[in-house]
Amino acid sequence: MNRPERLEDQIQFLISNLIQREVRDPDLGFLTVTAVRLSPDKSQAKIYFTVLAMNGQSQEQQVATTLSILNKSKGFLRTRVAARLTIRRVPELYFIFDESINEGNKIESLFTEIEKERSERPSNEGE
Repeated sequence: MNRPERLEDQIQFLISNLIQREVRDPDLGFLTVTAVRLSPDKSQAKIYFTVLAMNGQSQEQQVATTLSILNKSKGFLRTRVAARLTIRRVPELYFIFDESINEGNKIESLFTEIEKERSERPSNEGE
Protein backbone atom coordinates (compact mmCIF):
# COMPACT_ATOMS: atom_id res chain seq x y z
CA MET A 1 0.00 0.00 0.00
CA ASN A 2 1.52 3.33 -1.04
CA ARG A 3 1.46 6.56 0.96
CA PRO A 4 -1.66 8.18 -0.60
CA GLU A 5 -3.68 5.00 -0.02
CA ARG A 6 -2.45 4.81 3.57
CA LEU A 7 -3.41 8.45 4.11
CA GLU A 8 -6.87 7.81 2.60
CA ASP A 9 -7.35 4.89 4.99
CA GLN A 10 -6.24 6.97 7.97
CA ILE A 11 -8.60 9.80 7.05
CA GLN A 12 -11.46 7.35 6.53
CA PHE A 13 -10.86 5.80 9.96
CA LEU A 14 -10.61 9.20 11.67
CA ILE A 15 -13.66 10.71 9.97
CA SER A 16 -15.73 7.61 10.74
CA ASN A 17 -14.82 7.75 14.42
CA LEU A 18 -15.25 11.50 14.69
CA ILE A 19 -18.70 11.42 13.11
CA GLN A 20 -19.75 8.52 15.31
CA ARG A 21 -18.39 9.93 18.58
CA GLU A 22 -18.23 13.70 18.30
CA VAL A 23 -20.82 14.93 15.81
CA ARG A 24 -23.85 15.12 18.05
CA ASP A 25 -26.96 15.58 15.98
CA PRO A 26 -30.12 13.53 16.50
CA ASP A 27 -31.01 13.85 12.81
CA LEU A 28 -27.79 12.19 11.70
CA GLY A 29 -28.77 8.72 10.50
CA PHE A 30 -26.77 5.54 10.76
CA LEU A 31 -23.83 6.57 8.60
CA THR A 32 -20.97 4.55 7.13
CA VAL A 33 -17.93 6.13 5.49
CA THR A 34 -17.31 3.82 2.54
CA ALA A 35 -14.23 5.44 0.98
CA VAL A 36 -11.94 8.45 0.91
CA ARG A 37 -10.27 9.58 -2.30
CA LEU A 38 -7.54 12.22 -2.26
CA SER A 39 -6.82 14.51 -5.17
CA PRO A 40 -3.34 14.03 -6.69
CA ASP A 41 -2.01 17.08 -4.82
CA LYS A 42 -3.75 15.92 -1.60
CA SER A 43 -5.53 19.26 -1.22
CA GLN A 44 -9.01 17.72 -1.43
CA ALA A 45 -10.54 14.62 0.10
CA LYS A 46 -13.79 13.23 -1.24
CA ILE A 47 -15.51 11.39 1.60
CA TYR A 48 -18.02 8.82 0.30
CA PHE A 49 -20.75 7.69 2.68
CA THR A 50 -23.96 5.71 2.89
CA VAL A 51 -26.78 6.32 5.34
CA LEU A 52 -29.90 4.43 6.39
CA ALA A 53 -33.19 6.31 6.36
CA MET A 54 -34.76 6.83 9.78
CA ASN A 55 -37.64 8.67 11.49
CA GLY A 56 -39.97 7.98 8.57
CA GLN A 57 -37.80 9.89 6.10
CA SER A 58 -37.28 8.70 2.56
CA GLN A 59 -33.74 7.79 1.51
CA GLU A 60 -33.47 11.05 -0.45
CA GLN A 61 -34.58 13.13 2.55
CA GLN A 62 -32.15 11.34 4.85
CA VAL A 63 -29.27 11.87 2.41
CA ALA A 64 -30.10 15.59 2.15
CA THR A 65 -30.33 15.92 5.95
CA THR A 66 -27.08 14.02 6.45
CA LEU A 67 -25.24 16.06 3.81
CA SER A 68 -26.40 19.26 5.48
CA ILE A 69 -25.16 18.08 8.89
CA LEU A 70 -21.82 16.89 7.48
CA ASN A 71 -21.26 20.13 5.58
CA LYS A 72 -21.96 22.14 8.75
CA SER A 73 -19.46 19.93 10.62
CA LYS A 74 -16.79 20.15 7.91
CA GLY A 75 -14.60 22.72 9.69
CA PHE A 76 -14.79 20.90 13.01
CA LEU A 77 -13.92 17.57 11.38
CA ARG A 78 -11.02 19.05 9.44
CA THR A 79 -9.60 20.63 12.60
CA ARG A 80 -9.88 17.32 14.47
CA VAL A 81 -8.19 15.44 11.60
CA ALA A 82 -5.38 18.03 11.61
CA ALA A 83 -4.85 17.45 15.34
CA ARG A 84 -4.48 13.70 14.85
CA LEU A 85 -2.46 13.47 11.62
CA THR A 86 1.08 14.66 11.14
CA ILE A 87 0.77 16.06 7.64
CA ARG A 88 1.74 19.47 6.39
CA ARG A 89 -1.61 20.36 4.88
CA VAL A 90 -4.96 18.82 5.80
CA PRO A 91 -7.18 18.37 2.73
CA GLU A 92 -10.44 20.20 2.25
CA LEU A 93 -13.31 17.77 2.93
CA TYR A 94 -16.10 17.11 0.44
CA PHE A 95 -18.91 14.72 1.36
CA ILE A 96 -20.52 12.64 -1.39
CA PHE A 97 -23.33 10.12 -1.05
CA ASP A 98 -22.13 6.73 -2.28
CA GLU A 99 -24.70 5.49 -4.80
CA SER A 100 -22.98 2.13 -5.31
CA ILE A 101 -24.94 0.41 -2.53
CA ASN A 102 -28.28 1.57 -3.98
CA GLU A 103 -27.20 0.61 -7.49
CA GLY A 104 -26.12 -2.81 -6.24
CA ASN A 105 -29.51 -3.28 -4.55
CA LYS A 106 -31.30 -2.35 -7.79
CA ILE A 107 -29.25 -4.85 -9.76
CA GLU A 108 -29.87 -7.54 -7.13
CA SER A 109 -33.63 -6.95 -7.29
CA LEU A 110 -33.51 -7.20 -11.10
CA PHE A 111 -31.73 -10.55 -10.86
CA THR A 112 -34.30 -11.73 -8.32
CA GLU A 113 -37.12 -10.65 -10.63
CA ILE A 114 -35.55 -12.42 -13.62
CA GLU A 115 -35.08 -15.60 -11.59
CA LYS A 116 -38.70 -15.46 -10.42
CA GLU A 117 -39.94 -15.05 -14.02
CA ARG A 118 -37.80 -17.98 -15.16
CA SER A 119 -39.12 -20.24 -12.43
CA GLU A 120 -42.74 -19.32 -13.26
CA ARG A 121 -42.31 -20.07 -16.98
CA PRO A 122 -43.39 -23.53 -18.11
CA SER A 123 -40.51 -25.65 -19.22
CA ASN A 124 -40.25 -26.73 -22.89
CA GLU A 125 -38.36 -29.96 -22.19
CA GLY A 126 -41.13 -32.41 -23.18
CA GLU A 127 -41.68 -31.05 -26.70
